Amino acid sequence: MDAIILAGGRGTRMNKDMPKILVSARNKTILSHQLNYLLPKVDNTVLALGHRAEEVTNYIKENYPSASILSSIEKEPLGTGGAIKLALNHVKSDKVLILNGDDLTDIDLNSVSQIGEDTICVARPRLPFGLVREKDGYATFDEKPVLENEWVSCGWYVLDCATLRQHLPDKGSIEYEVFPKLKLRVHKHSGFWQTLNSEKDIQQFEERTQVPSHIDEK
Repeated sequence: MDAIILAGGRGTRMNKDMPKILVSARNKTILSHQLNYLLPKVDNTVLALGHRAEEVTNYIKENYPSASILSSIEKEPLGTGGAIKLALNHVKSDKVLILNGDDLTDIDLNSVSQIGEDTICVARPRLPFGLVREKDGYATFDEKPVLENEWVSCGWYVLDCATLRQHLPDKGSIEYEVFPKLKLRVHKHSGFWQTLNSEKDIQQFEERTQVPSHIDEK
């Protein structure tokens, strides 16, 4: 199975004038965290690039010269749907793993691929602020708890390429324009998941004491 990494974003929320995927976290770029996990598990990887794409392609040449990594470069912003449609021109497999470049996780790709249907991976979210509950008329506090009974997309999907090509817009969103048309099986992931979309996310990631072994590998 091939993979598409949506990696066209800017690092503006991190106060960086660079592609978000090249921002460093725990002594590695976000892109390296993704590639180090994915490359042993997929056949080919396609980077859907936009902002300052040449910097990303140069990084790949310098750091992953022998890996099977291709680049799909937007000439203008196409949205997630348009970026995927363009990147599919480089995909050779019948099914494709699509992931947000800034969502790190240790999802078991073998288990997801064996589901055999279009699949969205979901995880339990952590509340970004303290939760106040009432007990006997008084407040009790739970600081930034994981919401045990709620699930959100963790930005990883395994989808049929033929079906995707029927629905993807030239320019637009896969979340709003494509997913409502698909029958998506849900894969509940209870392992590691970390978004890296802001300076605060980076700080929280670097402060985490429990991360998968591949995160801190040299």
